[in-house]
Amino acid sequence: MTSVSFNPTSTSAASRLAASPVALDAAKRQTASAKTLADPQDDAAYWSIATTMRAESLSMTAVQDANSLAAAMTDTAAGGLDQATDVVAQIQQKLIIAKSVGANRATIGSDINEMKGQLASIAASAGFAGENWLQVEEGSRPKVAALLASVTSNGAGDLSINMIDFDTGNSTLISKQDAADGMLTRAYSGTTISGVNYNYYLLDAGSAVGNGNASREIRVDQNTTSDELDGMITTLNRVMIDMVGASADVSSTRNRISANVDFVEDLQGLNDAAVSQLVDADMGEQSAREAALGAQRQLQASGLNIANNSMSLKLSLFL
Repeated sequence: MTSVSFNPTSTSAASRLAASPVALDAAKRQTASAKTLADPQDDAAYWSIATTMRAESLSMTAVQDANSLAAAMTDTAAGGLDQATDVVAQIQQKLIIAKSVGANRATIGSDINEMKGQLASIAASAGFAGENWLQVEEGSRPKVAALLASVTSNGAGDLSINMIDFDTGNSTLISKQDAADGMLTRAYSGTTISGVNYNYYLLDAGSAVGNGNASREIRVDQNTTSDELDGMITTLNRVMIDMVGASADVSSTRNRISANVDFVEDLQGLNDAAVSQLVDADMGEQSAREAALGAQRQLQASGLNIANNSMSLKLSLFL
C-alpha cells in the first residue's frame, strides 16, 4: 500500500521561497541603476513623463549655454564701453587743461595721441566669439545681433525660441567702413555756447567712407587756438553723451539676459528635482529594502527546512 502525504506548511514555504528571488533581483537592479523606473514596463505613465521632462531639460541646458555666451558677449561690450568712456573723459580733461595759461599744448597733444591709441586698442579687443559690438571692419556695417533668450513649449509640444535683439549700431565706436557709423570716428558739428562753430571727429580710423573735407580730427599743438579748443571740448562732450547712452543700452540687454539665466537655472533645478522624484531611487531606502528581502529569503529557506525536518521526524515513527 502506497501513501502520499501532503505538507501544506512546506508547500507554502516553498512557494514563498520561489517568489523571493524575483523581488530581490528587482531590488538589486534598482540599486545598481539608482533608478526605480529604468524601463517603460516598470511604470509606463511615470516613465513617459520623466522621459519627456528629460528632453525638456536638454533644451534648457542648450538655452543655458546660449545665455552664457550672450552674457559674456554683453559683458565684453559693456566693459569695453566703460574703459573707452574713461579714456575719452581723460582726453577732454587734457583739452580743458590746454586752455589754461602757460599750458604746454605740444606735450598735451602727444598725450592725447597716446590715448587715441588706447581707444583703438580697446575697441579692437572688445570682440568675443567672433563678434565685436564696438568696432566694424571695412566692408561691413553695424547689424542687429540676435541673442537666444529662452525656449518655451505649449501643450501640443510645439517649441518657441525667444530672442533678444540688440542693434550694434548703438554701441559702435569705430567703423572702418563708414566713419559716420562710429561714435569715435563720426564728425560732430555745431556751435558752442560762446558762438564758436565746430566740426570735429576724435579718431581717424582710415574709414573707406570718411567724414568729408569740412571736418577735422581733434589734435592739439602749439598753434591750436582757444576757440578751437572750445569746439573740441564740446565735441567730446557730445561723444560721451552718446557713449553713456550706448552703455545704458548694452547694460539693459545684459540685465535681460542675466534675468533669463537666473530663471532658466531655477527652472532647470526644479525640472531635475521633479525627474529625480519620479524615477531616481532613494539609495538608503533601496539598500535597506534589499537587505530586508535577503533576510526574508533566508528566513523562508530556514522555514522550509524546519517544515521538511518536522515531516521526516513524523514519518520515522511509522518506519
